Amino acid sequence: MSRAFIFKGEEKNLPVSQKMNTDPFDGFYGDGIIEPPYNLAWLARLPEHSNMLGQCIEAMETNVDGFGFTLEPAFDFGSDNKEAEAERKTIEHFFEFCNFDMPYSQLRRRVRRDLEVLGNGYWEVIRDGKGDIVWLEHIEGHTMRLTALDREYTSVEYVIRDDASNELQKYPSRKRFRRYVQIRDGKKVYFKEFGDPRLIDAHTGQVDDNAENPATEIIHFKLYCPYSPYGVPRWIGNWLAVEGSRQAEEVNYEYFENNTVPPLALLVGGTSLSDDVVSRIEDFINDEIKGRKSFNKILLIEATPEEDGPVAKAGIPTVRFQPLSDAQQKDSLFDNYDKTNREKIRSSFRLPPIFVGLTSDYTRATARESSEVAEEQVFGPERADHDFVINRLLFPAMGIKYWTYKSLPPKVNDFEIMSGVLDTFSRCGLTVRESRDEISRLLNHSLSEVDEKSDWLDLPLQVYQAKLQHGDTTMPIEKEDKDALLLRTLSNIG
Repeated sequence: MSRAFIFKGEEKNLPVSQKMNTDPFDGFYGDGIIEPPYNLAWLARLPEHSNMLGQCIEAMETNVDGFGFTLEPAFDFGSDNKEAEAERKTIEHFFEFCNFDMPYSQLRRRVRRDLEVLGNGYWEVIRDGKGDIVWLEHIEGHTMRLTALDREYTSVEYVIRDDASNELQKYPSRKRFRRYVQIRDGKKVYFKEFGDPRLIDAHTGQVDDNAENPATEIIHFKLYCPYSPYGVPRWIGNWLAVEGSRQAEEVNYEYFENNTVPPLALLVGGTSLSDDVVSRIEDFINDEIKGRKSFNKILLIEATPEEDGPVAKAGIPTVRFQPLSDAQQKDSLFDNYDKTNREKIRSSFRLPPIFVGLTSDYTRATARESSEVAEEQVFGPERADHDFVINRLLFPAMGIKYWTYKSLPPKVNDFEIMSGVLDTFSRCGLTVRESRDEISRLLNHSLSEVDEKSDWLDLPLQVYQAKLQHGDTTMPIEKEDKDALLLRTLSNIG
């Protein structure tokens, strides 16, 4: 399916992405551009140098943004509302084609990675000639900079759904906006804050009603920092642990490349060493025992007997093997230090060990409990923050009034848990229609399509379960749909 774009004016005025691929930003601060509290290019590379940071970021990516989303009714608009159904299809079509280069799920994951690495993530929002939102683009967080807030207030209208009429209403307000900027080939490229109604020149950052190259909009995601308009990553308090573990690993690595203690020395008796022997020992240590292939080489030390010494008089040399293994490194250094650092980094994300691959001492019950705690304390709140941005900023700008956006959690694969959930639904008086919606959410899977006017959908679940168990149902068993089969199966388990 292709998407039809409608534009006004000539081809040169068609909206295009202002995204930059590189960011040589050093030396360009000033003119109202705010310097971030940390070097963003340095932060962007740190996960490559850490033995724990990357796993934690991947866990946040997968568990917060990796399970898709669903649309929930914003209010009770009935079961046969053609306008609501058309709006739902419009939303699904938008998220399917909001970027031709990557799926929407990848847009989410990339902004999450930027959030966890840098504390800041950015979406560029592009509109067509009619002002409709048609495109979302991820912009690498380390390339973006913020400008100071405008001194003047700008009149703006917020679009909010009125609870009484369930219609979208415009509420006038005033706001101080800021702009965002990148550097490309020594030239600044500006973006405006999402919702800024003014026409801003992308080259100058100035308000210009006749701008030939208008700035596109930016949605800024960030982890709140009280002293900076930029966000700050949640692990920044443990950056010394990140750097320390890296240096500890480098010391261990250098041991293999520069092993300076041989396992054995062969001593040929005498009482003094000639200059030639000393030189050979130095050469051996410097050149012969470096690297993994030299681990079993031995050191030969030959002493010269004194003319009046006992060895010279007897004419018999002495030969002795001297083990040097006690002076060798037995195992990696700083193991406890590195382990403590990894624990510090992981705890800054508040992740249970199982989410970063540390599962040696986990039982099924412990794993389930850890997952539930992480879902409640970490992943769920992060999803709610993302949903707020979509529902409060993006959907009103798109004129969406019937639906709300909700990120999905991981699906439940434990049928014992599902059976308990179903039993709770039945005791609470939920109908089959309400129960199937909740089951669909828990399974992270859309259940089969049914006739929305079917009477059995509005039966209390407990009543419907009893009918299924006694074979007393208005639907012939051979035509029983997948929902009824699922309910029957879970009821039998319970």
